[in-house]
Amino acid sequence: MRILFFGDVFGKAGRQALFTALPGLKQEFKPDFIIANAENLADGKGLTEKTLHPIFNEGVDAVTGGNHLWDRADSLDYIRREIRIVKPMNYPPTIPGNPYHVLEKGELKLGIICLCGQTYMPSCDSPFLTLEHFLTEQHDGIPILLDFHAESTSEKRAMGWYADGKLCAVIGTHTHIQTADEEILPLGCAYVTDVGMTGAHDSVIGIKKNIIVDKFLTSIPNRYVASDLGLQINAVFIETDDETGIATDITRIKRDLQ
Repeated sequence: MRILFFGDVFGKAGRQALFTALPGLKQEFKPDFIIANAENLADGKGLTEKTLHPIFNEGVDAVTGGNHLWDRADSLDYIRREIRIVKPMNYPPTIPGNPYHVLEKGELKLGIICLCGQTYMPSCDSPFLTLEHFLTEQHDGIPILLDFHAESTSEKRAMGWYADGKLCAVIGTHTHIQTADEEILPLGCAYVTDVGMTGAHDSVIGIKKNIIVDKFLTSIPNRYVASDLGLQINAVFIETDDETGIATDITRIKRDLQ
């Protein structure tokens, strides 16, 4: 099985980068499934049906969220209805979103889950205990990819070790900075601490850089405005063994589009 996963698609620039690069990446990697983190899809904060529907039309099979998934109140009903939006499962079950989604193509199946970290993040249940409970209840043998949306590198690394032998991939998101530590862990779990951000990299994690620099200099808050400069794709390509479900390769993708 061949899986293409895009790091946090940030605002209009991220959507433009995805639309521009996706046809070539499909031809190059021939993925069976395409997934993207979409919690920043709408102007860097949340998502909407208007911003997400074209992403699905371009061939993305499912999207994951994070702590910003529910930032737009007018999109909550859409998130509740659209099963291809995978929410962090360690948030309350009453919050809109699908905690587990299975992608199917022919005989291939891939389970998608998302968890948020606890360190330097909004309050949520333990991602480790939530995953343990999920795996106890889940016995269908489908390979499972986890988007671990977390701030702390140590928490992400710990999750990689905990999930090795249980999941086919642990893909870190949230920091918008791609890390160069992609590897296959000893028991066959593909891992990267953070896949990075698809969007405008002439910025501070997606926001116009002068706004953030001024905030650090003055401590005076200002309205965040998404950048549109320095478009870049950050993603990973993962291959798994169809018989065992374990990962055999992970390739980090970093492509400048401007």
